Amino acid sequence: MMKLLRAGFRRYFKNILFWISLTVSAVIGLASGKSAYDNAMVDDIYVIIGFIVFAVLIALMVGREFSDGGFRNKITLGHTKGKIFISEYIVALCVCLILFFISAGFFILLNISNMKKILPELLTKASIGYILFTISMITIIFTTSVLISRKAITVVTTLILVLGLYIVACELDTALSIPEYQQVIDWVDGKPVLTQEYVKSKNYIDSPMRENLIFLFNIIPSGQSIQYYKMIKPLLNPNNIIIFISEEKMQLLNTLPYYSAGTILTLLSGAYIAFRKKDFI
Repeated sequence: MMKLLRAGFRRYFKNILFWISLTVSAVIGLASGKSAYDNAMVDDIYVIIGFIVFAVLIALMVGREFSDGGFRNKITLGHTKGKIFISEYIVALCVCLILFFISAGFFILLNISNMKKILPELLTKASIGYILFTISMITIIFTTSVLISRKAITVVTTLILVLGLYIVACELDTALSIPEYQQVIDWVDGKPVLTQEYVKSKNYIDSPMRENLIFLFNIIPSGQSIQYYKMIKPLLNPNNIIIFISEEKMQLLNTLPYYSAGTILTLLSGAYIAFRKKDFI
């Protein structure tokens, strides 16, 4: 296993694509950090760009093992498919986490003054959750890449996955944000006037569909990103002081990591079984 890991890290670190990805990650951290500092907000597009970097890097590096016969050669040398899968995942995960922490480091460096006023419990749990949903996205990209033998198809598929999941998350966020009741508006002398009457919104999503969509929203890494963003956004404004966390947000902070962990374990288990059944000879 150690030989596979050393060879895997060497393969990544000697490839120009890794260093390009590292540079892009640093730029993402600087750009998002400056945006947060100047505008007191974080644009989640930077998270998606980071995911795209992961997708391109993993898809091309794993795809190269298929196209150049790397997996076949390792099997010929006596390494089991299971060990190859685990080593490839560990290497891909560690490399992407390096990129992630480089980006996060620059962001924190530019916003350290605002970070100091965030409640330690919120900051700690949000940080853990953020790392876990990032690992979840890396796992989605890796399992897709390791099960598709053609490099070009892998790159396209992983990019579609990243962008597609983001679009789905945004649509779910919009749909779930519709209030159950809306205030009735009357027109007086040609001007809209709010009344004290409320009616149920036509587009409000009721149970049990609502619970199913919330579950899906919580599983998608981009969905979790949006939810953490909503919790952290007010704290980036230097004029805001938050002295407590609402019970609803606390429950969200406590449960979201479990969704990420479940996604990671489920995908890895399925991909591990499927990879061992692939024919490389």
